[in-house]
Amino acid sequence: MKRYLSLILLVAVTCLTRHAGAAETPEAIYLNGKIIALDAGESIAEALAVKEGKLFAIGTNEQIRKLAGAETKVTDLKGRAVIPGLIESHCHSIGAARAEISGGYAELRSITEVQDWIRRRAAELAPGSWIEVPRNEITRLIEQRFPTPEELDAGTTEHPVVFVSVTKTVLNSAGWKALGIVDESTAVSGGEVVWEKGRPVLMRGGQALLRSRMPAPTPPPPDLVRKKHEELVAVYNRVGITTIFERATDRQGFEFFRKQAHENRLNVRVRGTFRFSAKDAAGVDAYVKQLGISPGEGDDRVRATCLKITVDGGIHWGTTWLSEPHGEKRTAFYRNTDPAYSGTQSYSPAQMEEIFAAVNRHGWPMSAHVTGDGGAMAVLRAVETVAKTQPDIRERRFNLIHCYFPTPEMATLAKAVNAGVDTQGYLYERDADFIARIYGQEWAERFIGLGEWVKAGVPVGLNSDHMIGYDPDRAMNAFNPFLMLDIAVNRRDDRGQVYGEHQRLSRLDALRTLTVWPAWLSFDEDKLGTLEPGKLADFVVLDRDYLSCPAEEIREIKPEMTVMGGRVVFGK
Repeated sequence: MKRYLSLILLVAVTCLTRHAGAAETPEAIYLNGKIIALDAGESIAEALAVKEGKLFAIGTNEQIRKLAGAETKVTDLKGRAVIPGLIESHCHSIGAARAEISGGYAELRSITEVQDWIRRRAAELAPGSWIEVPRNEITRLIEQRFPTPEELDAGTTEHPVVFVSVTKTVLNSAGWKALGIVDESTAVSGGEVVWEKGRPVLMRGGQALLRSRMPAPTPPPPDLVRKKHEELVAVYNRVGITTIFERATDRQGFEFFRKQAHENRLNVRVRGTFRFSAKDAAGVDAYVKQLGISPGEGDDRVRATCLKITVDGGIHWGTTWLSEPHGEKRTAFYRNTDPAYSGTQSYSPAQMEEIFAAVNRHGWPMSAHVTGDGGAMAVLRAVETVAKTQPDIRERRFNLIHCYFPTPEMATLAKAVNAGVDTQGYLYERDADFIARIYGQEWAERFIGLGEWVKAGVPVGLNSDHMIGYDPDRAMNAFNPFLMLDIAVNRRDDRGQVYGEHQRLSRLDALRTLTVWPAWLSFDEDKLGTLEPGKLADFVVLDRDYLSCPAEEIREIKPEMTVMGGRVVFGK
């Protein structure tokens, strides 16, 4: 700690000499700060200079001041700390913009709050209109269970109400009636209704039936989507985010970002991940041809990075691929039926080997949504197998997405195949209590196990998986980076409990999960992640010193200014 808290004068001598000799001057200089470079030497500097969107030089006040010309803009940082621009390494920003158009998000923490929200919504709508409760995971409700139809009736009986937990649905009495489910003989295509004491209480699957009875949503005008997306990007900038990984886009989404960038309306860098569902090499070939985008296509503003498949489900709805059967306790919690079930397995090991090999032959890096430990080991072993005949797959930096329960064996294998991880900090805060109660203490200590990855030398990006809501602290998956840093450093859940002390990170390593290591995941380590001459001028000025403020204040840190490519995109 003392090593990097002391003031180390970071002077890029060769850079300074070269620019000064060429009589070049920076466009802007920032003086009297605490520049946390996050370079290999964990250096601290006083000032920096920016030219043509890049960091021109970093050093002492005296050295940087000498570079200024008559037209150079000078900013006094007044002792403020400066960190590299923050990377949100997993979000769904276009989806969030569309969701905001269809209705603002509401975080609901109890069934009582769900009922109150339904009452308010019912007062706004004509009787008979459908009401869909905003997606709130049952793991995050105080009751940690599905609401009952009677509890939804307490909100209204004059409107059909639906509470959806991705693969499972609860409706009020009017909702069941609207679906035509009147007795246990009623068949549901693609689904199953759970009955208790002669009444329907929950539906597994059956989404096609549900959506056929609800009014079809009207596609929002493209101009409105762009406007709402720009509003969201402004919120990202406000919390210090300068780069996002759009983790499930397509050709249309990629062109959306490129158009926004071309019109200078995109104040964030975008790294695109393209999701597909092919199950064999022929399907991969067809998808890549249909996509029509080359690996790495784009520029520093918008670039294609990798392809993606979805291997399993998720912990919130009981479909995560575990290394063991779900057992009685988890089965009862999720309202599943088979204790021997170990989770959704959308791809067999043989299919993954075939797909990863085919994608690698096309020159694309690969990623996989995989939440459970059983699934993660299956994915890594498939990569390991492919590497025996295609060793260059290691150069593609396979991205494990989610991967909630790391073990030493898993981390060692990830390191061996040169894989990185993208995982979600907010899940620990909101869901660790549920994991401890339903999965067990040992599972909670492994949950979002940042320390396990870092100990093994596996690059890990800490992120939100933001998809609904514009409030950085109260979106469905909160995306405030300083909340992430707090979780990484303090590892306290929202009930004040700590599970797995050994998973805590140092402040610098926590910061690397939002800068250095995500930059590695997207092949941007020469441009992003640290503050060094020649890199893109993306940085954030903070209202307090991240390295020395009390640990409990980390989540309270607010950016004073966010700069992307040398341009101020947020500033108080």
